[in-house]
Amino acid sequence: MSNTEEQPAVDIEQKRVEKIAEVRATIAQLSGPKFKNLENSARMLKMLKKEIALLEDATTKALETHLVTCNYAFYKSLIDEIDAIGGADAVLKLFKRDNISVTVDIVKKEPNVWIKIVNRPAKTVLIEYRDGKRNGDILAQVKQHLHVSRRFNNPEIQVHFKKGVLHEMAEKLTRHGIVVFGDRVEKEDPTLIGKWNDELIERLAPEEDSDWDNEKETPRSLPPAVPAPLVPTLNLDISAVMLLVTNMCEPEGVKFQFKEDMINKHVKCERVKRAKPELLRKMEGHNLIMSTMAYNRVAGIVGTVGGPNEKQRFTELSKQIKLIKDQDTNLVGRVAKMANSGASNVSKYVFSCAEMTNTTTVTANQRFLLNAKSRNVYFKVIEIQPRPLTEQKEAVADPM
Repeated sequence: MSNTEEQPAVDIEQKRVEKIAEVRATIAQLSGPKFKNLENSARMLKMLKKEIALLEDATTKALETHLVTCNYAFYKSLIDEIDAIGGADAVLKLFKRDNISVTVDIVKKEPNVWIKIVNRPAKTVLIEYRDGKRNGDILAQVKQHLHVSRRFNNPEIQVHFKKGVLHEMAEKLTRHGIVVFGDRVEKEDPTLIGKWNDELIERLAPEEDSDWDNEKETPRSLPPAVPAPLVPTLNLDISAVMLLVTNMCEPEGVKFQFKEDMINKHVKCERVKRAKPELLRKMEGHNLIMSTMAYNRVAGIVGTVGGPNEKQRFTELSKQIKLIKDQDTNLVGRVAKMANSGASNVSKYVFSCAEMTNTTTVTANQRFLLNAKSRNVYFKVIEIQPRPLTEQKEAVADPM
């Protein structure tokens, strides 16, 4: 083999070494603090390790093709973006509405944002749209994101074009509420010459926007039926009300040894750390709401097993609570994914109330939250410890 023939092989082997080192550095990046609680980070790690294995095992000829076609650059851009913005909660997360599924590149919950990363040059993005390639047409993809997002509290949708975007395409996305990042490329740019025609530009004009606006919502996927509150608001579940009214959370309430072991465990925890003052601090400046079904259920509990003081506290607390009418269906927003989870109707109505009002729920319902997490469903919550009503039981308890 001549020196001329040997040189390309040497170059490709050097690229192999460099690319493996780059991927390993990216894996190290995944161990940073911004990725510690990132949902699906393990999936990213698995993909990167698979990439290293492919790079190590590929023949020289296969390696040349792989370096051009591999998805590593996309994964790297996701990781770099998460590192830059901070506060990401999930990566490559699947969402579904009706029969449409979308994978959202980056998800942030506070604020509620879905981010899509586009690594392809503006020319390629334009050609894919022009030719109607289903898997590459960015406008079709974003339209699907919009459709699905209406079931998940209408997050802000951002599209980050890392290598530019045709000006008219960016304008169309912006008109439909999409936040567009990336350099705008004019159609006269040399890289775009010959890639568009007048008909394509007309399709991107405002006059052609009606196809984005004629979709009708079905009852189970409607946006929140109650306007988002102007004043900070908390959604109380049954456990939150119990904590706020029980004698156990009063100074004298922990000075008893009860007959029931479970109650004594709660009393022991309450002696170590009082639950009510902390919750009251978090409730300051907030309005309070409840699902009507949940309120009626806890009112029945207090009326049956509550003592006189507990009933009085409940009466006073009730004056501060606005009841939210339960919908005919409790399959609202993220709760829809809990349809066959075995969760009680009360639990589903409680969290449907939160979905419709875009509020945080105060709850000790760890079983529901763990069940939801197993289905990749997450709710905004203030978690509390359960506290049962104890005033009636004090009569047969031993004073300490």
